[in-house]
Amino acid sequence: MADIILVQDEPRGPSQLIEVPVTMAGRQRINFPDVQQLRSTVDMRIIIKSMRLIPLAVLSNAPTIGGQNAPDTELVKMSLVIYCEGWEKAQLIPVFILNDTNCGSGSTTPHRVASTKFANWQNVDWTKTYLQLGNGTSTVLPGGDPYNVIFEVEYLRIDAQGKEVVGAQ
Repeated sequence: MADIILVQDEPRGPSQLIEVPVTMAGRQRINFPDVQQLRSTVDMRIIIKSMRLIPLAVLSNAPTIGGQNAPDTELVKMSLVIYCEGWEKAQLIPVFILNDTNCGSGSTTPHRVASTKFANWQNVDWTKTYLQLGNGTSTVLPGGDPYNVIFEVEYLRIDAQGKEVVGAQ
């Protein structure tokens, strides 16, 4: 009898959550924090494979900085600008395009659908990456409280010899 080998269609690689705090009302541009885990160095290139929005239906609070996740009424106002390889490579991507979860009709349990993939983007400068609110809108803090916009980034780490790093370094 032959051995059966199961191979995932798209195996999950390393990922990192990014929590973008929205701490004051009236802003139209919200900068990302510097994400050291996703920063390329002389010895290690970080290749961004995909980025997904983590909506309130999936995660109620930011796991490390605390505070509530952004409500959908705020997310529909936002677009994403990604500064990559020395320029704004992604300009004004509607944030909800990056939402790959669906609760389905009458359900409160989210499940994943197709995610947005990037063509091996590298050298993303997270400090120059930001959320842009639509013209004429600004952040309105529900109940006066700050909130967070949460993303998950899947990536690869490539060492100086061009080989993928799969474990701790």
